[in-house]
Amino acid sequence: MKFPGFSRFAAGVALPVSCLRSGESLGVGEFLDLIPLGSWCREAGLDVVQILPVNDTGFQPSPYSALSAHALHPLYVRLGALPELRSSTGKAGAVRKEIDELRGRLEASPRIDFHRVLEAKLDLARKIYRLAAKEIAADGDLTGWMADNPWIRAYALFCSLKEEHGGASWIHWKKLVRPSERDIDREWDRAERRGDLLFHAWMQKRLEEQFRQAAEALDGMGVFLKGDLPILMSEDSADVWSRPEFFRRDLRAGAPPDMFSVSGQNWGFPVYDWEALRREGYSFWKERLRRADLFYHAYRIDHVLGFFRIWAVPEKEASGALGFFNPSRSVMRRELEDGGFSRERIRWLTLPHVPGAEIRGVLGEDAERIRRELFERLGEEDLYLFREGVGEARIEGLGLPPEKTKALLSWYRDRALIATGPDSFAPAWYRESSKSYRSLDDGEKRVFSRLMTDYYRDSEERWRREGRELLSFMKETTEMLPCAEDLGVVPESVPRVLEELGILGLRIPRWTRRYREPGEPFIPPGEYPRLSVCAASVHDTTTLRDWWENEADREAFRRALGIPESPTPDYSVAAAERVFAGLLRTGSILAMFQLQDFLALTPEFRTADPSEERINVPGTVTDTNWSYRTPFTLEDFRAHESLTEKIRALLRERHAAPLSGGNPEQRKEKP
Repeated sequence: MKFPGFSRFAAGVALPVSCLRSGESLGVGEFLDLIPLGSWCREAGLDVVQILPVNDTGFQPSPYSALSAHALHPLYVRLGALPELRSSTGKAGAVRKEIDELRGRLEASPRIDFHRVLEAKLDLARKIYRLAAKEIAADGDLTGWMADNPWIRAYALFCSLKEEHGGASWIHWKKLVRPSERDIDREWDRAERRGDLLFHAWMQKRLEEQFRQAAEALDGMGVFLKGDLPILMSEDSADVWSRPEFFRRDLRAGAPPDMFSVSGQNWGFPVYDWEALRREGYSFWKERLRRADLFYHAYRIDHVLGFFRIWAVPEKEASGALGFFNPSRSVMRRELEDGGFSRERIRWLTLPHVPGAEIRGVLGEDAERIRRELFERLGEEDLYLFREGVGEARIEGLGLPPEKTKALLSWYRDRALIATGPDSFAPAWYRESSKSYRSLDDGEKRVFSRLMTDYYRDSEERWRREGRELLSFMKETTEMLPCAEDLGVVPESVPRVLEELGILGLRIPRWTRRYREPGEPFIPPGEYPRLSVCAASVHDTTTLRDWWENEADREAFRRALGIPESPTPDYSVAAAERVFAGLLRTGSILAMFQLQDFLALTPEFRTADPSEERINVPGTVTDTNWSYRTPFTLEDFRAHESLTEKIRALLRERHAAPLSGGNPEQRKEKP
């Protein structure tokens, strides 16, 4: 959908579709629930509805674990609105009765029972499909839709085979592990499989119809819909299965070590082979964008740093400690040799050398067994190297006591350089604390430092070129407004390229600070650049209320917001109003608030424990992640006129502020 530009400083609400509850929903929010939500936004003066990804993730509740770049999640279908159930009598009437009975059971749950809801909806969807299977098979509209959406053939077969294998990853299938297009066509021609394949195609067509209905309704109200495009694909996805040439499964995406994780992060997703994508004219990504364009006015580019460079972790590793930036300039063997490093010295920098006495002393009775399994002796010395192919995952799988596993991992990670090829290397994250680096003499350290300076200087320029090329084609492919999630340790090239291309960056007030100044003071939101989105909280953080009461430096934040009186520990309704007013004065063209943040503005919708409103806690696997659901229906929410009026009143000052320059893409202000 074409984004027409901003006519005023805008504000909006962010939420997962799944959290919505209405008189028509079935255990989870559905696409058609966006229509009454949009009506409320229009009444409250909100301009944008931002949602989390809605791609099919199968039975994985995280919306960032997509098993298809194109398919929508069946979870969000409104079964009662399917045209196959137009009749209220006969078999259709019986299914309608089942839906109503199921609603009574599922809607009683305060949270989303993900697996139970999805299984129930899929079972009913198959019943509905069987009612009209002959008509669906002969439907020319479905045939035409499939011709316009060629991705459906691989996706439908992937789903069918996954069900046959009890949900197992395609890596463990006994057949069609590496299908060709001819293999896929052959399966579609099999009469005994075609009915099941058509079910998945029919379901996707109906999902698209309902989602487009909601998107077009919001468009008619003057409310923009903003989507979320995860950069990465799950390894167990239809795309990695059917388009392996676009992915590098020998590397996993993650994040380098930081204050939150000393060993970094390994997300488990394969990285893209951007050279292969480039040769194909980035067709895979352009198809993704054009499909998103059916629904969205704007979209969030998840982990935009990954379009400049990704933290790539070798497949055998479990953490992110031994990752490296990809792409980047390599440190070549000849450079090290020209700098005076011998072949043995290079091996010393790249491979951990563990003394036998240390192995015996730490591992005790396990020493000999582990030495044979993991190590090889270096010549005649009592010195050992890890065997080729050993990685963190193998070490962690030995089942040793925690202190012994920790020691092995510490030895294994102890290196200054990481081999990325036979004669190419990348700097290790903890290179200067490694035993090998600390043993270098002053002259060797100067050479090593110069090589690191060259590495980062040349890599920065490469990241700038890479990011500009990739984000340029993304912006040019559709007329949606791109917004970047540019959090983390950001290379200098990132804000430059975003500014050049007119792409909005992201500011989260609790993390937007002057980190190089004493006390790391908050940057006042009024100083945020026009070309940005100010998000009070996001799905991976606590809500504003929870942060204020349990984490925030309230006094410092009060000063940054320009609130005159000292804050109270309790995030009262009055305190929430003052914080909202301060945040709405942000210089960002768009201010976004999670739906839960709005609930703190009225006592009727406030929960007793604000932590119950959190969407996700990164790095954890719990029943509460991704299961939040509003404790009220949209009908009740819209009837609460005092909250709607309060939000409208808070927005008046923002809407009245002059917006010089119109569309933010026309303004080139520096952060």
